[in-house]
Amino acid sequence: MKVLLVDMGSKHNMTGGQSRVVRMLYDGLRKRKIQTYYLGYETLYMDNRKKGIVLGRTGKALAARKSRLSEVNLVRAAYNLAYVSRMKGLGTHRNEILDRVGKIAPDIIISNAIADFPLISYFRKKGLPFKAVYIDHGSASTTARKYFSKEGIPLSMGTGMPSANLSRKRKHFFSFFDMNVALNDSHFHEISKLTGKVSIISNGANVKVYRDSVTENKIREEYGIKKNDFVVVYIGRLFERQKNVSVLIKAFKETREEDMKLLIIGDGPSMEMYKELAYDDTRIVFAGVMKDKELNSAYNIANLFVLPSNWEGFALTVLEAAAHSLPVILSKSAYVSDLNEDGKKTIPSFDEKNPYELAELIEKIYSSKEMQAELRKESLRISKRFTEKRMLDKYARMLDKLQ
Repeated sequence: MKVLLVDMGSKHNMTGGQSRVVRMLYDGLRKRKIQTYYLGYETLYMDNRKKGIVLGRTGKALAARKSRLSEVNLVRAAYNLAYVSRMKGLGTHRNEILDRVGKIAPDIIISNAIADFPLISYFRKKGLPFKAVYIDHGSASTTARKYFSKEGIPLSMGTGMPSANLSRKRKHFFSFFDMNVALNDSHFHEISKLTGKVSIISNGANVKVYRDSVTENKIREEYGIKKNDFVVVYIGRLFERQKNVSVLIKAFKETREEDMKLLIIGDGPSMEMYKELAYDDTRIVFAGVMKDKELNSAYNIANLFVLPSNWEGFALTVLEAAAHSLPVILSKSAYVSDLNEDGKKTIPSFDEKNPYELAELIEKIYSSKEMQAELRKESLRISKRFTEKRMLDKYARMLDKLQ
């Protein structure tokens, strides 16, 4: 069996959970003796590998995304017709990509982003025989349409054809694939309304937790974090429409404890907006992107992990925080029922539109050693349930059935 992992969404994201899932699949499937290849852009996790087609970034689409005009429907419609449907800015001509994919002759193509659709559809129109799988990270199944920006190509669902009838486009999109992977139960039911070709495979993680006093001390010194400080951490993309970090910053500014720190790790188009919002609170620090070694130490020095997103599929950062036995609190939209223990909700959550509710929850956990201890136990239970091996075993079984 030959499998091609496609991730055109990596053009805009050097880091993030979607790209990390691709890396896990690339390594994990190859360990299971499945010939696995990659088509996408270089990320922090996928570089110029021998068994990959790594495309060059032109930077043009990324620059366009940052403009406010990119949120206007007519502009997005024109963008879809002139840019997406014609597959401009790929970094390599589509015919050259077609030729290289044809030489690989994949049995199965796994799509990791909405933006993959025009290219994969082009392969099929050109007569390449393959089964197609789409991993939905929440971008297509979520009903939170108002949060979408041009990054998600919402008017076309990746087809390059603008349409006011999003439901029709969603059905066309999901029906194209031979199997769709939902990361949680809620999105499974959403996709099931549109096609029967869907299964649930939650993300998993294999996190090596270790102490590195040198790196931990370096992070503390660089960001002014004392050993007795209570550190609240956010890790992820800085993309307001989805990640909603502004609510976390507003909530943190409502707290008054001088020994609290908010450590924001990641990068994205909303970085400058967040810095402006946080400028008058010196307890809030921005660390940018961290590699695995630094991330491990950042989790180790933290006391609480917060994910305030407007929507999520199944966030890997939650599993990483859980593996470090960090207390976790999630927005109601980021919370997935799959995390429940025997049907019981065990992780605190808050209304993602209400910074005061989040501030109260942070203060409550800060003040209660008992609550911190109980949440640490729950985190360890979660990390044992959602493992990388469990995830990869499910993908391997699904691919065997499709072949």
